[in-house]
Amino acid sequence: MISGYSAIFATIVLWSGFFLSLRGGAISSLTPADMAMTRFLIPAIVLLPITFYAREKILLVPKRYLIGMMIGGGLPYLLVAGWAMNYATVSDGSALVPGTLPLFVSAIAVLFFAQPLSSHRKIGIFLIVVGISIFIYSGFSSANNEAIQGYLLFLFGSLMWAIFTICARIANLPSLVCAGIISLSSLAILSLLLMIGLVETSLFSVDGQFSWLGNIGNWPIKELIGHLLLQGVGAGLLASFTYLKAISILGAERTAAFGSLTPVVATLLAIFVFNETPGGMTWLALVSICIGSIVASNVFLRQDSSLSYQPPSHTK
Repeated sequence: MISGYSAIFATIVLWSGFFLSLRGGAISSLTPADMAMTRFLIPAIVLLPITFYAREKILLVPKRYLIGMMIGGGLPYLLVAGWAMNYATVSDGSALVPGTLPLFVSAIAVLFFAQPLSSHRKIGIFLIVVGISIFIYSGFSSANNEAIQGYLLFLFGSLMWAIFTICARIANLPSLVCAGIISLSSLAILSLLLMIGLVETSLFSVDGQFSWLGNIGNWPIKELIGHLLLQGVGAGLLASFTYLKAISILGAERTAAFGSLTPVVATLLAIFVFNETPGGMTWLALVSICIGSIVASNVFLRQDSSLSYQPPSHTK
């Protein structure tokens, strides 16, 4: 049990580091495309052999689920989350993305898979909605249009992550294979977008023209190393191992419940790293969303009653 709690604690710290890295990128000269490169490059290289070895299993998965995984957890998701960080804080992002995930997962499960909702999940979802409402109300009351835009982008990002979660569950592939698919496909698409100039980059651009070497002499090396460690190694590789370890020891429900502490940990770290000072309304929304996520995970039930999906037979 001790190793399980250590694993979930490490996962929470790594997830928090992911949001801190996004915020750091938003207030630096790096573009969302540059941040995406730091996120997918290392996992794509490390997981290439694992993904190649599982190629036959991957080809058996219906393409719609592979596309859903790539959109919901790959480059599109990261670009949306990175864009949102230009308008909001770490506490906003860490609460509105992982915190509202049970809401969107449950909505998709009910609408498209006819899954029933337990009373615990209904109460949890209600508390999550209350937390979201507090965020939105605080934005409107302060007439902060940028904050509202950031909130909406984070909610859209959470919906994308919910699509990834369900598609990955139905695809029924090992987690590291899923991570490899996402990293490799995202890196390939990002490279194409960079070469044709559809996304902006500060790393691979000389006088406005794309170049793989870019202005390498002016790269913020220390900053890039930090993002590579937090995004690529931390969120892309280590979090996959620690999260799976926690689930194998603590179970899915208890792991999900402890994972709901991510917004609090990320917010506390942001106070020291970025000198962010969340107000009373923000803390109230954080508490509501965290408690809602814990309750929605059904951790208080003796039996695992989480939403379940029966993976379809993988035929083309």
